[in-house]
Amino acid sequence: MKQKIHIGLVLSSYPGSSETFFYNKLNGLVKSGFNVSLFLSRKRDTAQILKSVSIYYQPDIDKIIYLLLRVILIFFVHPIRCCRFLYLEKYYQRSWVRSIKNMIINSHIIGKSVDWLHFGYATSSIGRENLGKAMKVKLGVSFRGFDINIYPNKHPGCYKLLWNVVDKIHTISDDLYQKALLLGLKSGTPFEKISPSINTVLFTPNKINNLHDPLRILTVGRLNWVKGHDYLLDALKLLKDLGINFECHIVGEGDSKESILYTRYQLKLIECVKLNGHLSQDKIKEEMDWADIYVQPSIEEGFCNALLEAQSMGLLCISTETGGLSENIIDGVTGWLMKKRSAIDIKNKILEVLSFDENKRREIKESAIYRVQKEFSIEKQTTLFKDFYS
Repeated sequence: MKQKIHIGLVLSSYPGSSETFFYNKLNGLVKSGFNVSLFLSRKRDTAQILKSVSIYYQPDIDKIIYLLLRVILIFFVHPIRCCRFLYLEKYYQRSWVRSIKNMIINSHIIGKSVDWLHFGYATSSIGRENLGKAMKVKLGVSFRGFDINIYPNKHPGCYKLLWNVVDKIHTISDDLYQKALLLGLKSGTPFEKISPSINTVLFTPNKINNLHDPLRILTVGRLNWVKGHDYLLDALKLLKDLGINFECHIVGEGDSKESILYTRYQLKLIECVKLNGHLSQDKIKEEMDWADIYVQPSIEEGFCNALLEAQSMGLLCISTETGGLSENIIDGVTGWLMKKRSAIDIKNKILEVLSFDENKRREIKESAIYRVQKEFSIEKQTTLFKDFYS
């Protein structure tokens, strides 16, 4: 009987309700016969934990005595792996203090038997790059957006060691792969582009509606500067000044909430813009059932599952062309792309959509539904990951 491939996935915490791409991947791999272990930095309460997935948590570095005992135990049980890890840390010119700290932080991983150690984000690999060779397993890493678009700007050279030791790359878009090459990834490193998947069974429209009056506009995503909410609000003010009657729902939570609330007040949009907070997948579907137009005004983006879900629901989708969004939508076929950081462009695109006759809008909706259901299903993603690890 063929032995199951064992995947060790390294994440900061268990996937939350907004990280459906990870949950879909886990569920798909388990159903396909893979053994899966999760190595997490911190705990998170969730009702979605898969019982068939083993979970191991990073030790609390504040508990000194516990850590000392843990180090002694891990050295006693796995002396060769530990010595190999420390040798590699020193080979790549890390200090003894940092090398030992890295071994302690990774003590929940180094003794486990897996075939692949896969970092869910490139940032998860920092301080863990030498685990692959120390454990003699394959090392994989995923590029998802923030880890390539934002983090290296604040921490230049952060992936220098990773580029030397990684065995295979997973990227969710061609854009992120090209950016990784500019950051130093070796062009000969094997890679696979596997775009995110969505629950196409859940995100299926009951029927395709005509436009409502007032016009219903929706955007979904964490409330963070990178999502470009300020540009959307400025565009809505321009539409209001033109006499366009609309209602806009903003779904999500985040550190920019106070700023968005103040901008809404300042632009006199309180009556027509509602912040609905964090919502479950079922509630997001209800929002998409309600909406006519979906706008993704992001300044940077890896790919954006919510935009896929909106297309799958038959919404008229408008998005900036930044990052993987230009691969998410086919401009003029499944939706419309525009420049980032431009309230005028958002306003003009919405007016353009309103100018089309109902047959043109229905054609776009049907094309979007067909493409997403065919190209971004959980089943297709699972097949591609099976090939990635095999």
